[in-house]
Amino acid sequence: MGIPATVGSFNVLASNCPALKRIAICNTDTVGDSELVFIAAKFTSLKKLCIKNCPISDTGVKSVGEGCPSLVKLKVKRCRGVTKASVCQLKLQRCSVVASIDAGSMIFDLEHDSWGRNVQI
Repeated sequence: MGIPATVGSFNVLASNCPALKRIAICNTDTVGDSELVFIAAKFTSLKKLCIKNCPISDTGVKSVGEGCPSLVKLKVKRCRGVTKASVCQLKLQRCSVVASIDAGSMIFDLEHDSWGRNVQI
């Protein structure tokens, strides 16, 4: 049993754990795009972010791509508001980030080849 994941609880976490490297958020209706905007702004040391079965959208993925300067891996599972287009845009902005997306009806991984081009695997 834990506390509800909200901007307020993430603020406490960011204040007390500024060097946090990994966050996994699973099966909660309280984490949406506004929480991802907060995470992107406050967790600058974050390397890995996993989000599963939360009501996020392309807006949240975009904010993570624009923030989280240390991010190397983004994993999104069963978040139906996320489209392939937002993940492709993330890869254009940050080609070093490995993005793995399973949005229920679509599954794809995006990586880049030795020339920096995006490839779907």
